Amino acid sequence: MKLPLTHKTLEEKIAAAPRYDVSFNDGLTPEQVQARREEGLYNKTRKHPTKSYAQIVFDNVFNFFNVLLVIIFVAMLFGHLPATSYFFMVILVANMTIGLIQDIHARHLVDRLRLLTDPKAKIVRNGTVLSLPVDDVVLGDILQLDAGDQICSDAVLVDGSCHCDESLLTGESVAVEKAVGDHVLSGSFLTKGHCRVRVEKIGAANYAETIEGKASSFRRPKSEIKSAIGQIFVFAGVITIVLGLTMTITWAAKADLSNPDSYQRFIQSTSGSLVAMIPAGMYLLTSLTLAVGVILLARKRMLVQELYCIEMLARVDVLCLDKTGTLTDGSMNVEHIYPVSDFTDEQIDRALQGIVYGTADSNATAMAIKKYYPDGNGQDVISFICFDSALKYSAASFKEGTYVLGAPGFVKAKDNREGDVKLDSLTKAGFRVLGLYFNKTQISEGKINGTFELVALVSLSDHIKEDAASNIAWFKNNGVEIRVISGDNPITVSQIAVKVGVPNGANYVNCTGKSDAELEALSKDHTVFGRVTPEQKEVLINAYKKQGHTVAMTGDGVNDILALKSADCSIAMASGAEAARNVSYLVSLDNDFSKLPAVVDQGRRVINNLQRTCSLFLSKTLFAMTLSVIFLITQWSGQIAYPFSTQNMLVWEGVSIGVAAFFLALQPSKERLKGSFLGNILVKALPAGLTEILAVVLTYLISYFWSGSFCSATSRELITQAAVLLAVISFTTVSYVVLFRICLPFNSYRTVLFIAMLLLGICFFVTDYFVPTIKLLNLSWKNLTWGFSLVAFTIVTLCSGFYFLVDWGIRKIASKSSGGRINEN
Repeated sequence: MKLPLTHKTLEEKIAAAPRYDVSFNDGLTPEQVQARREEGLYNKTRKHPTKSYAQIVFDNVFNFFNVLLVIIFVAMLFGHLPATSYFFMVILVANMTIGLIQDIHARHLVDRLRLLTDPKAKIVRNGTVLSLPVDDVVLGDILQLDAGDQICSDAVLVDGSCHCDESLLTGESVAVEKAVGDHVLSGSFLTKGHCRVRVEKIGAANYAETIEGKASSFRRPKSEIKSAIGQIFVFAGVITIVLGLTMTITWAAKADLSNPDSYQRFIQSTSGSLVAMIPAGMYLLTSLTLAVGVILLARKRMLVQELYCIEMLARVDVLCLDKTGTLTDGSMNVEHIYPVSDFTDEQIDRALQGIVYGTADSNATAMAIKKYYPDGNGQDVISFICFDSALKYSAASFKEGTYVLGAPGFVKAKDNREGDVKLDSLTKAGFRVLGLYFNKTQISEGKINGTFELVALVSLSDHIKEDAASNIAWFKNNGVEIRVISGDNPITVSQIAVKVGVPNGANYVNCTGKSDAELEALSKDHTVFGRVTPEQKEVLINAYKKQGHTVAMTGDGVNDILALKSADCSIAMASGAEAARNVSYLVSLDNDFSKLPAVVDQGRRVINNLQRTCSLFLSKTLFAMTLSVIFLITQWSGQIAYPFSTQNMLVWEGVSIGVAAFFLALQPSKERLKGSFLGNILVKALPAGLTEILAVVLTYLISYFWSGSFCSATSRELITQAAVLLAVISFTTVSYVVLFRICLPFNSYRTVLFIAMLLLGICFFVTDYFVPTIKLLNLSWKNLTWGFSLVAFTIVTLCSGFYFLVDWGIRKIASKSSGGRINEN
């Protein structure tokens, strides 16, 4: 098989390719299809936004901080530092490996699920209609299209007629009528009608592929996590490079460059500083946490089409639902047919059968009527109009005139007192009601004409889903406002909303004829919106966004697409229209609204856990940056340089942050979200960073003025070694105090984790004490007095008190300034 061609080459190949003269009933033969594929003229298109394996490797291995750490590693090799100095590379490789495994696992799961939802094309070949992936379409294929289908290739209509919505390409939401000979564009979709088309363009030559930005039906959510992490990385990256260069220049200006020991001391000090500054684990942890979320949702058969949409749904405070598929299961039953005219039952039955079988409509009401008339047919129909969600009716012309089946109020009709009374009683009883209308005109130019007479009313009932009430209660209890937006009668929708417990469900509005400005005003005080057009759904979504809400929208039909595109988080059902699935962030493969709470829980787990764990990494970054500046000043004045090596930071960086953060990121966490992501991280990180800086400052003040209180040596070098030990013990212990605070409130999971991390840290110190030759932590335990423990205890106690005081103060200030919108955990 030849590889897909570039756009220019493909256009030339298409122009030069011979055209097969085949009928729209037969399509291409297998031999013709094979010839096209050998020529490379098949519909290879851009894939869904799944990371490629190259992207996964690049993101996990070749990100900026990993490259920086490798550069530091190489510089350290030239300094011939002890093997334990490179332990940070073990952590780095472990993080990369875990990230790669989880990302690849997530991709495998998502790709398997996409096999169920990837778009298919109905291709006519050898007289048979086949359902095949859109990539199998070749130049000259005959495609069969029905209402709700998205067009996968530019084509020309060869049979039938249809209306195409090209809004995904042009932004214009008005459907365009198409007849034989007209061109249809890839990326558009049918709103009504049935037709067959001949493929004229494929792959990169398609119109949708040539206007990437405008044609793309998929857009990225505005992720607060992504934005905040990006800001942290830019800040940390710039400061790390600036300080690294400054340290190098300072050393070069004052050092004896001919002395190899000078370079070794410089590398040991500088590497310890720079490695501590780099929050590399934060990047990998973010990717890992989101990947785990995708995996867990995939196991619940929720297809995640955009990684950060998990976060968006967790932040949603207004959820807009259609009645069908969420409150009801979409199936309907004809309860009764009420004649309200002189027409006979036989005439009414013939008209209803003719409309639903003649138009071949497959919406819920048409299927209910077909179920009511299982042996019906539309053989007497002369012409018809398929159901249109904007028109709210379908119609069929017979020899004697035209019958229209649609929502009362959308068909121009004569007064019918009996019908009005019956309609009012049925809608108040919660039934969905359709009117059957008649006049003696014929359909012309795809339109009905004149004023109609109400012939009969058809009452239908929705089947309410068993878990609808519990799902609504869950969102209500979790601070999410519910709005029901439906094309059905508002009274009927309101009654169902009340039955399932939608708060304020009795407060409904009929959107017929309402202007955009009126809808925006009504959106503030109403819960149920009936008789809503596709354009009005979009207006309502945008109105809630203007009011400062984060809005989610569920939908499954062509009429939902505009609203789905406008929502902050869009959720489609797999059984719905292909175009609706393509523009949505999430797809429920089981068409199960009850899975949404699980998605929200995953979003909360991701955000809450990242807020906890990222604050640990950021506190270390702030610590290293501040101390690097302080010691740059002291080094320039001839005093001590940055004293900590990479080994000194091992327990803090590897255990109380690295391992602890990994397991904290995987824990369940369903707390409701408050405040901004970056704000919550800073509120946690600032007290921790300041306290750890204080621990080092106190240590060096004591070592400078009262070194005899913990060290028996008199030489400055030995006192400095003892001070490093005291500082490492102090800031490492403080890091466990911070971890203790981050773990609050304790549960069994966090209790076990904290104790395990504490024991692991103690093991590192004990090993370094009893086996000093391996230089695990590169600490000197010599020349210590009995006062060492007392001094260490005093520093840790003072710093712990300082930490909790500052933590309390910063949280109070942040809470007051944000109006209480700060995450306490």
